[in-house]
Amino acid sequence: MDSFTFTVGKLDAGMAILIGERAHLIEFPSLLLPPGVSSGSIVNIAVHRNVAEEKKQKREFWELQDKIFETFGLESPAPPQLEVRNVTQTSVTLEWPPIQLATATLRSLDIYRNGERLAVIPNPLQNTSTKLSGLEMNTQYSFQLILRTTAGTYPSNIIKLTTHTMTDTSGISVCFGTVDDLVLLENAKLALDEMKAKWSDRVQIDTTHFVCTTPASTPMGASATGGVSQQPGVEYQKALQASIPIVLPHWALACYQGKK
Repeated sequence: MDSFTFTVGKLDAGMAILIGERAHLIEFPSLLLPPGVSSGSIVNIAVHRNVAEEKKQKREFWELQDKIFETFGLESPAPPQLEVRNVTQTSVTLEWPPIQLATATLRSLDIYRNGERLAVIPNPLQNTSTKLSGLEMNTQYSFQLILRTTAGTYPSNIIKLTTHTMTDTSGISVCFGTVDDLVLLENAKLALDEMKAKWSDRVQIDTTHFVCTTPASTPMGASATGGVSQQPGVEYQKALQASIPIVLPHWALACYQGKK
């Protein structure tokens, strides 16, 4: 412990000026001075190192650092993994697994085409796919997702693809509505299979055409059967809302016969 002698100079309610033996001046809270001290009084101030408190504060500091690291440092956001769902002559459908943010906060998820920002993905915490239309036929494109978070920026892999030529029918993705003629329905399905195209009974993000002979729904909803009720089917209405071309089964047969 070290002790220092000071003479009290100026003294007020808040702060005292203490003058040391070598005319060193320090400001000292007057509240900490002994009772009865006034200007001209001589006081001794003793100081010592509080090693126990140093160790306590150091321990608390590193415990906090460890807690921060365990909470925020063990995991980081994962770069999105971009995949191709479908390609046609003028469009591409891309998809990816749900984004992983760890403990970060999402800022944006953007889609890039040929290295340039194309659009923001809406509702990126729920949406895991996007369809991009208006592309040129038989043209090469590159696509990438850029995930921006409070923990940094995470680019996805780059997808390179070429849109289809007119004679490539593998990008056709049909949703079947009500087809009255079951033989015609089966023939249309066989034609699509031969063209390596896809078909289902639900409108999906990559659906290119809705095939039916009547907009009426069936007792089971919009499944591809021959039964007919009076109300437009749910999938038919979805196709209308999404501006998906609605065609007859004969269209699929014509595509197969014309090879385009």
